Amino acid sequence: MPIVIIKLMWAVGALFSFVLSLVGFVLPIIPGIPFAVFTLICVEKLSPRFHKWLLNTKLVRKFRVRFPKLAKVLV
Repeated sequence: MPIVIIKLMWAVGALFSFVLSLVGFVLPIIPGIPFAVFTLICVEKLSPRFHKWLLNTKLVRKFRVRFPKLAKVLV
């Protein structure tokens, strides 16, 4: 598959999950947090610059210090 198609699929996934997370935060029927997390995963796969920024945030650095084994799997 060409790289453009793969990036387009990640972008569509990010947009779709973002909309579902917004709906989930407004309506109590749909949980919003899993869709927000999936949005971050999609954008991370879409943009290497966003991935680098995400790894350098204070929250992720604290998580990596407190839970190093779990951080290797998740981050």
